[in-house]
Amino acid sequence: MSSTLYTIGTALRRAHDNGRQVAVLVESHWLEGRVAALDGYGVLLDLDEECEHSVVRLESISAVRVHGAVPAEPRSEDYEPASHLPAHATLQPV
Repeated sequence: MSSTLYTIGTALRRAHDNGRQVAVLVESHWLEGRVAALDGYGVLLDLDEECEHSVVRLESISAVRVHGAVPAEPRSEDYEPASHLPAHATLQPV
């Protein structure tokens, strides 16, 4: 049996890689859109219909909803934590 850490960063990266719509909870407000870009500090959400975008710090996100099926279990060798952030904040592809 293996243990996998599935974080907000992992969910956002997978949504970005698969073109999935997401909703992120930031200070009791949901923002919805597609992940246009993601780094170890924040996420750029494209808010389609409104011709707007939002930049959100990863540390400000308390939850993520990903529109789509639950992904297969990520392999731990595919991801490693960013050294400058807490492990729960984000994971970066190798």
